[in-house]
Amino acid sequence: MPQRSQFIVSNKGFSLAEIIVVIALIGTILAIALPRMANKKQETSLTFRTLATNVKQIRNRAKLYGTTYRLAIKMDPNAQSYWVEKSSNVTLIDKKMLDEQHEKAKSQFKDAVKDEEKSPAAFTPDTTFFKKEQVLPAGFTFKLVESGSTDSTYSEGTAYIHFFPQGYIEPCLIQISDAKKNIWTLVFNPITGQADVIAEAKTLKELSR
Repeated sequence: MPQRSQFIVSNKGFSLAEIIVVIALIGTILAIALPRMANKKQETSLTFRTLATNVKQIRNRAKLYGTTYRLAIKMDPNAQSYWVEKSSNVTLIDKKMLDEQHEKAKSQFKDAVKDEEKSPAAFTPDTTFFKKEQVLPAGFTFKLVESGSTDSTYSEGTAYIHFFPQGYIEPCLIQISDAKKNIWTLVFNPITGQADVIAEAKTLKELSR
């Protein structure tokens, strides 16, 4: 009988002490995991916010100084970085041009892009904006860059996004992925430079539908 009694007791379930140990283990795991998850989320948000802020500032500087700028994005496997370049040619702007509608300005800066493509050496790094190349945080990479048109897509090498004296940015988006292959798309408003973050991979063609 004593043996049968012990057998019955041992099969009734977990003891209070065992439950306390399990709860303590779960609490320890959560205490370690949650801060890491929060830090990763903050790092992701900071990465997007920093890039969006820089784009807005480049746009404002191009308009302020009446000069064409461009954001250079390097997508080499071992070098995920970006920097700002300034046109070495002085660009004069008419006050009336600043008040014209976006539709008219689009044709103007398309012509400007063609001229710049003929003389790429006209751009030089602007060290007054960044002293050195800006590097993405570890684990983050530029997945894809679209600029100018839906045909101008880059997934390697160096891509450029142009900013014009009228205060406009050529149509563009930037896809960024993290170490877990999650992809976000940053889409920039050509008129204001404001960025929208989409939690998936998108292209200009998809967004224009």
